[in-house]
Amino acid sequence: MPQLTLEYTENLPPPADLAGMLESIHQILHQVGGINIANCKSRVRGSDIFHIANGQQDGAFLHLDIRLLEGRTPAVKQAIGEQILDILKQEFSHAEEAFDLQITVEIRDISRDSYFKHPPGTFTVQSRQTH
Repeated sequence: MPQLTLEYTENLPPPADLAGMLESIHQILHQVGGINIANCKSRVRGSDIFHIANGQQDGAFLHLDIRLLEGRTPAVKQAIGEQILDILKQEFSHAEEAFDLQITVEIRDISRDSYFKHPPGTFTVQSRQTH
């Protein structure tokens, strides 16, 4: 927890420092969401087969799916989403002139009752009983 999946159309050139961008996102999750950075797990997936709108060649998208353990307020999720969207817009600003680029961020809750992790340390018996 949290689980982050960044999906993008492979016609987009990646940012110069992808690892640095992911680290900045992890920092926001830590600072705004109170998340231990050691628990952040990010993956990046390029989509080489995609169709946008009417198939326009300059169409591109970037979507970040963030899954967090339940319990954060809507205001915290709003702040996380806005700050991360700003980072993505900045990191992919080089592509906006060449592409009709759509950037989205979605934050979803993970139920504590259906999330299991090894090694132990993120959860305690007490935290599971509170939900």
